Amino acid sequence: MKSTKIDLSGFIADNIIEKNCRYTFEPSGNGSLSAVCSAGCITGIPFNSSDLLVMDVTNDSVFACAVLWTFTEQNGTSYIAFKMGLLPRLRTRIAIPATALDANTLFLPRTPGKLKTVTQGKPISIDKLANFMLSVPGAPGSVDLIIHDVYITDTEPEYPVENKPMVDLLGQKLCSSWKGKTAGEARLRTFLAGEAQKEIGHMPPARSKYGGWTKKQFEPSGFFAVRHDGYRYWLSDPDGYAFFSIGLDCVSVDGDCNLNGIEQLATDLPPRGSMGWNGDKTYSWHKANLMRAFGEEWYGQWAKITQRRLTEWGFNTIACWSDMDYIKRDSRPYVFIFGRYPDTRCNIFRDFPDVFSEEFRESAAKYAKLIIPFKDDKNLIGYFLSNEPAWAFVNALNIASVLLESDYPYHSKTALVNFMRDRYGTVDALNTAWGASFTDFDSLLQPVAVSALSERANNDLWDFSAEMIREYIKVPSLAIRAHDPDHLNLGIRYAWLSSSILVSGSEYFDVFSFNCYAMDPAGGIENILNTLKKPDKPLMIGEFHFGALDRGLDATGIRGVTTQAERGKAYRYYMHAAAAHPFCIGAHYFTLNDQGYLGRFDGENYQIGLVDVCNRPYDEFVGGVIKTNDELYEIADGIRPPASEKADEINAVFF
Repeated sequence: MKSTKIDLSGFIADNIIEKNCRYTFEPSGNGSLSAVCSAGCITGIPFNSSDLLVMDVTNDSVFACAVLWTFTEQNGTSYIAFKMGLLPRLRTRIAIPATALDANTLFLPRTPGKLKTVTQGKPISIDKLANFMLSVPGAPGSVDLIIHDVYITDTEPEYPVENKPMVDLLGQKLCSSWKGKTAGEARLRTFLAGEAQKEIGHMPPARSKYGGWTKKQFEPSGFFAVRHDGYRYWLSDPDGYAFFSIGLDCVSVDGDCNLNGIEQLATDLPPRGSMGWNGDKTYSWHKANLMRAFGEEWYGQWAKITQRRLTEWGFNTIACWSDMDYIKRDSRPYVFIFGRYPDTRCNIFRDFPDVFSEEFRESAAKYAKLIIPFKDDKNLIGYFLSNEPAWAFVNALNIASVLLESDYPYHSKTALVNFMRDRYGTVDALNTAWGASFTDFDSLLQPVAVSALSERANNDLWDFSAEMIREYIKVPSLAIRAHDPDHLNLGIRYAWLSSSILVSGSEYFDVFSFNCYAMDPAGGIENILNTLKKPDKPLMIGEFHFGALDRGLDATGIRGVTTQAERGKAYRYYMHAAAAHPFCIGAHYFTLNDQGYLGRFDGENYQIGLVDVCNRPYDEFVGGVIKTNDELYEIADGIRPPASEKADEINAVFF
């Protein structure tokens, strides 16, 4: 086994404050710890394709932090980075495999101690490494990192974790106090028993049985439909009432924590297979706390409490990843999201399949049948095809270039050959345009170095990439429509438009959906509309959220504000802006529950819920939600102006 230590003196640090390898990163995010690389080496130590870069590090701060590990090529522009989360004051071993530099894995596996890891940037060559840098992107305050050890090895390391309880019996952070923290099991039972006895109090005004607006009505269609009143787009409910989708994602008893290798960070866990456990590796304090309060009746009591709350809070849509058993009990409108997108045995890049293959069509046909049980349900607004495909996380990804450089015999390569043959007619014309010397069109079936081709070739490949994405959307959409002609195709919920060609295939959608983690969604909406050029359909926002650090969790999620009251203010500003836009027909908040302190399946542990781990609502935030949701129909119809007061934003902690 190879294990070669790296001398920390080989690193160049902007801000060494002690000689014991403690580094302080200020909120500006400008500081970094870097090492010079050359010819596949890091500070002179060979780094091969079979190796891992390993570092033991402690985040010696009071909140979780996101650490960015960046590898840059010699040209100074190509880079790949791995953004990962670290719990506070816990020595954690990090291992980055050299194989990850190919960027083919969006989320690196979670290992004991660390939180989520997401890949940014594009593939780089290990032989062209010029720089390795460790940095902390903007954080709410100073972040101290203690670097204990750095080495390169060719063997997967062990991941030791200290015996250091960090959460109490109820899943709350152990070493802090805050307003609303539940003081033990008896208080938990008393609070939840009181919640179960409450009757519905507040009801939003002027609502139809589906949650539509009774002051505006279109011709009923029997299902949810898209309408335009001459000024703006609306949904209409099955009875024809105007409907703006005010949604909540993940309406379920979730909060499952991935405890694989970190059980010692919890307090008094019950035996595996008993209360709160889901298999051997994940545990839900959310579920266990309901069991503590209600025993065998826990699910029914949770459903009763949740149904009352969603009505009082003004949500008219149960959004993605919600419990289907709960949906049946609630009878509120909902959306459906398909699971694994149609794929092929050998994808072209990450989860982008060989879209011109018969295998893809067969996979799409099986996938489409999942809609059959829902096709007559009037409460179903529509379906999302997928959420945030991994291939679309790479900015300016030219998929056809990846295809052309591959040596695998994809069916999509044959389609590429036919596309270029139709465009150029003769191989001589192709060679002239591309600055190439192919003997025939079939030469494109072999690996071709795109960097050696002309700008015209690059443009042609962009055009074919758009055709690939169109096929990616078209085949499943038509397969679903054959089973269900009545419900709305709500699109694919892109994380963002990483290139303009992501709108390809949108003609098969009834609604174009996207996730928009911003303080103000107007810019994201306008970006979509400008990219569509001639927009002929409305837009729906699938996810957004705001978190704060004042109530027992150490990460804000993708947008952070100072307090729970400011979360309510942020929600109001965001939803008003969305409803005021004539192309927006709904927005769904992510999520009902806070994530577990020790991290869900992938390590996210954000303070983003309407309720905490003990099912206690954040009253200040919920108050803002109720006020907002009551106002949205008047905002959408132009009767009331949208809110102008913005929340007090802070640097977010997320990974």
